[in-house]
Amino acid sequence: MAHFVALFNRNIRQALVGRYRSARELKAFNKHSKPIVYFHAASLGEFEHIRPLIFYLGKTYQIVVTFFSPSGFNHAKKQFEDERHFYLPFDFLGLWMNILAQLQPKFIIISKHDVWANQILAANRLRIPIFLVNASLSAKSSRINMFYRFFFGSVYAGFSKIFAISDEDKQRLKEQFNLKNVQVVGDTKFDQVLIRKEQADLKELLPGNWSGKSLIMALGSIWPEDYVVLKEPLQKLMQEFGMLKILFVPHQPHEHFVSRIENDFARWGSKRFTNKKTLNYERILVVNVVGVLADLYKYADMAYIGGSFKQGIHNVMEAAAYGIPVIYGPVYENSYEATRLIKERAAFVVRSEEDSYALFRRMITDENFRKTSGQNVRHFVQQHTGATKLILQALKINNDSNSE
Repeated sequence: MAHFVALFNRNIRQALVGRYRSARELKAFNKHSKPIVYFHAASLGEFEHIRPLIFYLGKTYQIVVTFFSPSGFNHAKKQFEDERHFYLPFDFLGLWMNILAQLQPKFIIISKHDVWANQILAANRLRIPIFLVNASLSAKSSRINMFYRFFFGSVYAGFSKIFAISDEDKQRLKEQFNLKNVQVVGDTKFDQVLIRKEQADLKELLPGNWSGKSLIMALGSIWPEDYVVLKEPLQKLMQEFGMLKILFVPHQPHEHFVSRIENDFARWGSKRFTNKKTLNYERILVVNVVGVLADLYKYADMAYIGGSFKQGIHNVMEAAAYGIPVIYGPVYENSYEATRLIKERAAFVVRSEEDSYALFRRMITDENFRKTSGQNVRHFVQQHTGATKLILQALKINNDSNSE
């Protein structure tokens, strides 16, 4: 089926060709003097979340990473030249036996959800330890459907250990799949956002005179569904408050969406990110590139996280790392941290144009409210860091740099 669809879909065609190429290259892999640690991530998001582990282990081991989707693979091969990156080969037992016998990794680390039965079975037969990190299982997951539960139970049982992000996830994993190999350590994404923040603090992505004494609102990874709700409230606020500036960051910066934002907010001056060097009086900046959102949050005084009026909220932690108020729409239960932030009263949900206007206006006019909200977010982030250190300890990795 995938091969047929690939005739008409460039991304699927690219992924299939990449899988054939990866299988050949991995079976003939030329090992360096360092032992190998093999990571697998479904896509860019899962890859970003395990960067802290790769960062520490890369000092001692040669890092090999496979990806299911083109997004993670294409990003990683451009950004991290000291690592080896491949598409995930097809999940055939014989193929995995050949690949893992050639790689002989010290151990294998799988990020989050993307587990493949024959990959795990081959690791077990070759006695290679294999671990699942940032594991979670929501009460609504399709994996606990009666048709899938038996299959996933046997797959999860093949892991040497599963590192869960919360007590709730551990309990569900144990109850649904009768597992005994689960340990709660938290989520390495919290460690990653702090590492990313430290790196972003060293970058100057926007002219200093543009941020200045302004109050900046970042709208991160927004979809048209978010924009429909936010447009009129933001136009009213731009009219009322001359110090307000807005960073629009579309999830997909397609020309028609970028142009639509520019036209709707033209009266306040608009500039695209690719022309950022000429930013001056404009109060609207539309980011028409991808990959810079996490670094741009450092300029913001508050943030709205997109996707939350569509299929599910995007990464809320990238903004939370800066200790600024975070706001999102009603579709957020796909995100553990977004759900926890609401329960701990450290984030806010808007459900309509009226909600959005009232909350954004209070954030602008009530400095104490804005700063207190940000402090609550910062406290939440600080409480949830440290998963990387716990995982390395469980793997019996001695690395002085992770003791901070």
